[in-house]
Amino acid sequence: MAACNKFVTQNASSVAVDKDVAARFCGAPVKKAVFSFEKAAADISGSIWRVARFSPFVKILSVTLACDALTGFTDLDIGFYKPLDVGGNVIDADCLKDGLDPHAGLSTQTSEFAVGIADVGKEAYLIAGVAATAAQHYGAFDVAITGNTAGTDVGTIAGVIEYIE
Repeated sequence: MAACNKFVTQNASSVAVDKDVAARFCGAPVKKAVFSFEKAAADISGSIWRVARFSPFVKILSVTLACDALTGFTDLDIGFYKPLDVGGNVIDADCLKDGLDPHAGLSTQTSEFAVGIADVGKEAYLIAGVAATAAQHYGAFDVAITGNTAGTDVGTIAGVIEYIE
């Protein structure tokens, strides 16, 4: 019996490939979006902090989140919303991270997480469970942190989102 010796992904050579796999396997540069903001006392449970705007076709690789210790800041989700100028409605509020509890504070050493293994290299619209035709109508997705339980403490929230266009 011979050992496996074959392509296990689509070959990104001179042969045309679709846009879903082209950047995934041809060594596209990784870009970063950096954000930092102050959570105010009035930013209570249910607050939505929009931290980046991307094409629905980018590939989110990882998110690093850091924050001060904030009492009551016990349930955060990170996901996608429509831009405010087209209604701002939720697309999938927790497709990047669900139920994060940062109330004791987060350092960058303990708060990095990647998208789920099944979603590595997938476009944002696929991670959010949106049809490609619908994603084209949005024009953009807002990456947002939703504070399901946010408390009233004040402090800094910052992070980095790594992605491929």
